[in-house]
Amino acid sequence: MFRKRKKNTSTRIEVREVLRGCEAGRLQSVGYMQVIPLVSDLNDDRFVSPVQCDADVYTTSYGTLGFRNSSDSVMIVPCHAGYVVKQHAQDHAMAHAGVVATAGDRRYDTAACIQASQGGFIKKGSYRMLILPHALREHALQKRGEKNYQKLWDDISVFNQRLGVTGQGHLEYFLKAFKKELDEFVAEFECVPRQVGAIVLIDDRVVGIERAPSHEYWLSIWPSLIRECYGSLAIEAAKANGDRAPDRSPTVQLPVEIASLEELESLIAEIASQEDERARSTVRELLDEPLDLQYEETVADVSIDTATSEHFTGQVIRDGDKIVYASLPATSAFVKSQARTRAEPFAI
Repeated sequence: MFRKRKKNTSTRIEVREVLRGCEAGRLQSVGYMQVIPLVSDLNDDRFVSPVQCDADVYTTSYGTLGFRNSSDSVMIVPCHAGYVVKQHAQDHAMAHAGVVATAGDRRYDTAACIQASQGGFIKKGSYRMLILPHALREHALQKRGEKNYQKLWDDISVFNQRLGVTGQGHLEYFLKAFKKELDEFVAEFECVPRQVGAIVLIDDRVVGIERAPSHEYWLSIWPSLIRECYGSLAIEAAKANGDRAPDRSPTVQLPVEIASLEELESLIAEIASQEDERARSTVRELLDEPLDLQYEETVADVSIDTATSEHFTGQVIRDGDKIVYASLPATSAFVKSQARTRAEPFAI
């Protein structure tokens, strides 16, 4: 039975509750990014993403983003979904997650323009969805209740400047400058069978936990998560480290000569196993962390909560006590603190 909740009420759970019903898959690792797939037999197909149902997206004023759900399922708009369009219209992104009822049409006047000084409204239609770069998501969530279409312009400007991109308040300049690198992330990380989420690490640092209600939903949003959201953070890591390769030196003793293909395969498997265990150990340290859920609203019998903890900030969507969707990017402070505590390899 779904329990009604009041505005400003809060509950507390542990991070591990977000992962209930999931198992960790085999680590995928490319460059600075690592992904631990979350797989599950739980598959709630009552929910669809804007991508799955080809939702019509539009703007009616600067800072108001609308969604038309013509499907017979409840549509969950991912936290910080955004749209960069080719028409003469100002690009927009959500400052939070959204829920649109079956055959429903809903407008959010708390959206943010992500393209300063561009006029025009987005015509109703189906467009490619992105999810805001990791560095912008915490700022967006902090300003989720503000009705100010310019609220992310300064944050976008700082983000662009940090990556050597010109264009004050224009996210599309970053997307154009790093298109090749962002596209490669989509090709390099593949979804596995039964996958409904992922724990993402950058340079052995946990930077986000993501969970979807079903495998099909996950398939539809994964390209946006790995490309703009976490891909942007991997690009930042490479820039900050002078594009040096990440240090993941194995503890296994490498022989001077490898006698056979079987021996080489065994060594590769051992090194991969060590990297996988190192990543899992990092995640284990966070599972017991308390996560405060601040109630936002109830739509179509599911509730949206803003989730905060010492190390994460994001949103979850619940059907009663069951979490059907979660997006928990690590805070910028946590990402930086992990970087500071990592020891550099010895050199002389």
